[in-house]
Amino acid sequence: MKVKMLSRNPDHYVRETKLDLQRVPRNYDPALHPFEVPREYTRALNAVKLERVFAKPFLTSLDGHRDGVNCMAKHPKSLSTVLSGACDGEVGDDKTVKQWKMDGPEYGEEEEPLHTILGKTVYTGIDHHWKKDIFATCGQQVDIWDEQRTSPICSMTWGLDSISSVKFNPIEVMFFLILYSKLSVNIAY
Repeated sequence: MKVKMLSRNPDHYVRETKLDLQRVPRNYDPALHPFEVPREYTRALNAVKLERVFAKPFLTSLDGHRDGVNCMAKHPKSLSTVLSGACDGEVGDDKTVKQWKMDGPEYGEEEEPLHTILGKTVYTGIDHHWKKDIFATCGQQVDIWDEQRTSPICSMTWGLDSISSVKFNPIEVMFFLILYSKLSVNIAY
């Protein structure tokens, strides 16, 4: 009498810890897998699609900051110019507005601001007019400044609320928008 017995080594299919991967026995005989070529084609196609989905669209890095970037702005006329601001102490809550050159410093040249304005309150927002040489700052009050002057052209206050942001309207250039206490107001100047 012949007895046929299936014998397996437990080292081949039993995991040592629950973090180990479960081993699955496979038969690589091509006669048992008639759809292997289409299956591999589908896997390769899915891998290419996932590679495109998870691709990193990295263009460039913002060098020059020692801390995380806090705000970014684009130049209204030059699409290749992007400005960034960080919380690294160079531009802090010091009641000043500094105007810098758009070009970086030359080799060995010390980077100094072109123009510095000292204000009365801490500023929480700033925006430049789209066409004129004026800009607006906000904090405890909204100030409208001329680039060539060291005192504001106009100052406006609304109660005791602090104003968090000010933006000039790119279409209606005589209006600007202020944000305070989760409310927005259009103002004509």
